[in-house]
Amino acid sequence: MPQLPDAAEFEIARRAHRRLAMLKAFYRHLAVYIGVNALLHLINLVNGHRYWAIWPLLGWGIAITVQAASAFEWPLRLLAPDWEQRKLQQLMAAERRRPPMDGPAGTG
Repeated sequence: MPQLPDAAEFEIARRAHRRLAMLKAFYRHLAVYIGVNALLHLINLVNGHRYWAIWPLLGWGIAITVQAASAFEWPLRLLAPDWEQRKLQQLMAAERRRPPMDGPAGTG
């Protein structure tokens, strides 16, 4: 008989599903933003009048940026106490994947 998840696992799954929904909504919004703004720029170019299509691009772009910050938890991740340690580990892993340099560091 399968085990039922305990309350902590249920809460983790609930939060993960919520984040997934936020990410999916962001990517849908981004696709609409790109498509609509491409169409507006095409209309602006064909119309030949002064360049007005930048204003919806900038205004809507602010909303996209705010939604991205929320979906990817940018302010929270950057301000978290363990951010520096996590970033250091990420950079060290990237350095391990790079080919070794010739000679000791700093010898050019």
